[in-house]
Amino acid sequence: MAGLEEIIQVPRIGETLYSFSEALVKGTVIDRPNRFLVNVGFNGNIVACHLHDPGRLRELIFPGNKVLIRNTKGIRTSHSVTAALDGNDWILTDTRVHSQIASRFLPVGIRKEVAVGNHRIDFQWQDTLIEVKGCTMLRNNAATFPDAPTKRGREHLELLRRHLANGGKSGLIVLAFRKSAKCFVPNSETDPDFSREFYGALNDGVEVFIPRLFFEDGNIKFGGPIGVCRH
Repeated sequence: MAGLEEIIQVPRIGETLYSFSEALVKGTVIDRPNRFLVNVGFNGNIVACHLHDPGRLRELIFPGNKVLIRNTKGIRTSHSVTAALDGNDWILTDTRVHSQIASRFLPVGIRKEVAVGNHRIDFQWQDTLIEVKGCTMLRNNAATFPDAPTKRGREHLELLRRHLANGGKSGLIVLAFRKSAKCFVPNSETDPDFSREFYGALNDGVEVFIPRLFFEDGNIKFGGPIGVCRH
C-alpha cells in the first residue's frame, strides 16, 4: 500500500491552494477578551471578531497589530480574524481552512475526518492515516509548533505510531504558514511532550510532509516544501 511519500502531489511554486471568497478588510486589534474573541477597529467602528485558532498567537494578536477580517456567520460575532501581520507578511489565523489546503496535496476522493478509536484523523487513503497540523510561529528562521501545550496533538501522534506498529502506514502534514521558514522544528520549550512524541514518530517511520505556505491578495499559495531542522 502507498505511504505518504507516494501519494503526495506537489504543486508548482506560487500556485494558489485556497482563495477566500469573502472580501478581506484591514483593521487594528483593540484587545483580546478571550482566546477566541478579538475586538478589531476599522472604519471608526469596533467589531467583535471570532478567532478560530486554539493557539496563543501572542506574536500576531496584540493591541495595535494589523489584521484582516471577513464577514462570517457566528452565534456571537459577524466577522472572523483571517490573517495577522508580522513584519511584511500576512499570516493565516483561521484553522477552519487547514483541511481544504492540505487536501490540495492529496488524491481526489480521499476519506476525510475518519474516526479512529476515540479520535478523528484528518485523512485516510487505503491503509495510510494522515493528520494535519498548522504552524504560524517562526523562531530563528524555523517554523515551529505548537505555540500552546497540545494534549490532543500529542495523542494524534501516539495514534499514528500505534497504527504504524499494527502494520498500517502513517503520515503527518505540517502546514507552515511562514514564507521565510527554512525548516521545521517542534516547540520543545512550550510542549516538551509533543516534541518527544514527534521525534519518536519520526524514528518509528511516520512520514512527514511540510509545505511552506504564504498569504497573498486573499490567497494561500505554495512556497515549496521544507524539511525538519537538524539538531
